[in-house]
Amino acid sequence: MSRARRSRLLARSGPLLDLTPMVDVVFTLVIFFMVSTTFISLESGLPIDLPQAQNNEAQSAEQPTVTITGEGRIYLAGAEVDEASLVEALRPLLTDRENKTVVMRADQSVAYGLPVRVMDLIKQAGADRVAIATGGN
Repeated sequence: MSRARRSRLLARSGPLLDLTPMVDVVFTLVIFFMVSTTFISLESGLPIDLPQAQNNEAQSAEQPTVTITGEGRIYLAGAEVDEASLVEALRPLLTDRENKTVVMRADQSVAYGLPVRVMDLIKQAGADRVAIATGGN
């Protein structure tokens, strides 16, 4: 009798939906997006003071970026390189690319000569254009 009564109650209330797996998936997605957004761009995490400009044009984030810090250190895609190895490190990033533009971010306190030498090295690596990053208005 209790079995028949239980089956009638289930038939009336409909099938039960267990939400535990769905909550697990949503929680996993939240964790994934929280962790992945903390690693968005190592380049923007380098402490440099960009020069200001009134007219600036946004560049795509997928372009190779060379950063020069206030101490004169050179970084390519977040990894420190020296002037001698910049061309060899940058050349593979530019091969098989239709748009061979490289973004250069230099601290405004860096002496004028270093960014000019780095721009020359970027051109030697095969870049068509060098876009200079600024801080905006």
